[in-house]
Amino acid sequence: MAADTEGMQKMLPEVHPPRKAPRRSMCSCSSYSIFKLLLFLYTLIFLFVGLFLLGTGILVEISRQDYHALNKNLALPVALLILVGLIITINAVCGLVGTITENPTLLKVFLGITILAFLIQVTIGIVAFVYREQVPGILNSHLMFGVEEYTNNSGIRLAMDSIQKKFHCCGFKSYLDYSLYNDDFNCVSEKPQSCGVPSSCCIEGLKREPAENCGYGIIGNGTISEKVFMDGCTNMFLTWLAANLDHVGASALGFAIPQIIGILIAYFFLRKVVELRVWYRVENMRT
Repeated sequence: MAADTEGMQKMLPEVHPPRKAPRRSMCSCSSYSIFKLLLFLYTLIFLFVGLFLLGTGILVEISRQDYHALNKNLALPVALLILVGLIITINAVCGLVGTITENPTLLKVFLGITILAFLIQVTIGIVAFVYREQVPGILNSHLMFGVEEYTNNSGIRLAMDSIQKKFHCCGFKSYLDYSLYNDDFNCVSEKPQSCGVPSSCCIEGLKREPAENCGYGIIGNGTISEKVFMDGCTNMFLTWLAANLDHVGASALGFAIPQIIGILIAYFFLRKVVELRVWYRVENMRT
């Protein structure tokens, strides 16, 4: 009986367990390993960027609770910052784990989300260019709270003073914003700053620290153009932006090029992984 069993085993084909595609070291010299190392470093940097944005968003959200005047106006930008940081972090983790484990599914997820993010950035840039003429109105409507809350919130006041000194401007549309949108600077107000503008709007502040009341009661004065900045900060900012368009374009290109490089590296490494797995599958079928 034992002899018959032994004879039947010899007649049956030898069964070999399927071989798995071995993972190659990132230090070995081959195009496969070079792509793997580059993608590992890229996804690692991607992860740090995501964690930085996520941490910044959380810190801003915590700080935002201390400024009730800013709650309504900063809620959406802060939420978007946290969301973008979270998506980048999750995508980077998929890419990092997919690179180390050579998992095609995770690599496809990373590649797909990265391409989608790049296309969204391009779309936003095109939309911003098409609707560029509406940008001043949008900025004015969303930032006017800085004028409205100037006298009620020290954080907003410091920010507005810094902007007005930097861009040599006053208000957002013009210097009249304060008398129109702030009750304390309104001409019917009984306060000292009635019918005036903040001291950070004073031209004399360019040479020395302006007097606190240098802009009080200035509206209607015949020499107002010699004493305060009359242009709004929105137009001054857009003028500055146009003058520095080369730097803005270089910055945008600087963000776009690493993304394109990352997409190409992920694509070629994914191809290598798939090809290697197909080759080993064919070898297993042959044996």
